[in-house]
Amino acid sequence: MITESASNDLSYLYQAIDQKGRRAILKNEFTDPYLNHEQPDHRRGLTLLAHLPIHVGRNIGYAQQKLHLANPNLYYYPLKDLHLTVLDLIGAYDDFSILPHDLATYQKALQNLMAKSKPFDVTLKGLIASPAGILATGYYSDELTVLRQNLRHQLTDKLPVAERYPTCSGHVTIARFKAPLKAPPALLADLMSMQQLQFGTFTVDRLDLVIHDWYNHDVKKIAEYALMH
Repeated sequence: MITESASNDLSYLYQAIDQKGRRAILKNEFTDPYLNHEQPDHRRGLTLLAHLPIHVGRNIGYAQQKLHLANPNLYYYPLKDLHLTVLDLIGAYDDFSILPHDLATYQKALQNLMAKSKPFDVTLKGLIASPAGILATGYYSDELTVLRQNLRHQLTDKLPVAERYPTCSGHVTIARFKAPLKAPPALLADLMSMQQLQFGTFTVDRLDLVIHDWYNHDVKKIAEYALMH
């Protein structure tokens, strides 16, 4: 169950992100050498993530299609790449590598922890801007907060948890800025019209441990875990 207090805290967080994102859109200074294929992307990281059910991905796809009409030069995530990050165990960086022994230690620790963890509920609704792209905002039940706390506490006794930033949101990135926009006001208007768009509610009872790129497009699945407690 998603509590009212948790929902309010996330709403404040998303409002702050959206304000920064809107200012970034109005400046219209985006360039992404990786998405524009100006240079090869060797960034990889180790992440625990959740996939979206088909109906939620389909609803996000409809929103992407609408955004694409006025904003064709955004990078839109393919539906198979959409995901919710539970925790970046090792944030993506150039020339990523991990020793087999360390990877096996992560897997064993996660297996033990997942066996004691509960499934969690997520509701995705509304689109906002961020300085890097477009997000579908997510609201989740307390079980995800507990899982993240346990991951940080128990894994750091064995191996580092090197997040790019402390993950506390439940968003799904659906598009990224790769070049200056043709019509920034049109994008802002589209986002305003989609602030209350409902994408769906679902229960996450299975997580994947993956080595992937920044956009979750090049993915190597390491392990799958069921939340069964």
